[in-house]
Amino acid sequence: MSVINNCMNFKDIQQSKLTNNWLKQNGVNVAQIYVGTAELFQATKLATTTLRDYGRLLAHNQANTLNNFLKATRSVKARDKITQGQCFKVMNIAKQAQRKSAKFLKAHQ
Repeated sequence: MSVINNCMNFKDIQQSKLTNNWLKQNGVNVAQIYVGTAELFQATKLATTTLRDYGRLLAHNQANTLNNFLKATRSVKARDKITQGQCFKVMNIAKQAQRKSAKFLKAHQ
């Protein structure tokens, strides 16, 4: 029975590491996983991936908005003050960047 428990613990540890890495790559701090709304996590992930993948397509003010949002998510006090409207603004910027990218790719095929 002990061997089975050790094997399960090892699998749990491996899966936790994979999950933690995925969260980190998408801008979500593991320590903050239970704090916030679904919109906050979705906006955090979108802001991170948009800056990484589509940063060159963003206007200066859009990039600043995403960077300021991500900065606010890293502070407990500031994160608590993030509104749903701010999350939706980030999601809209991400969608605009995705559309620009798709339009660019379609024009250059």
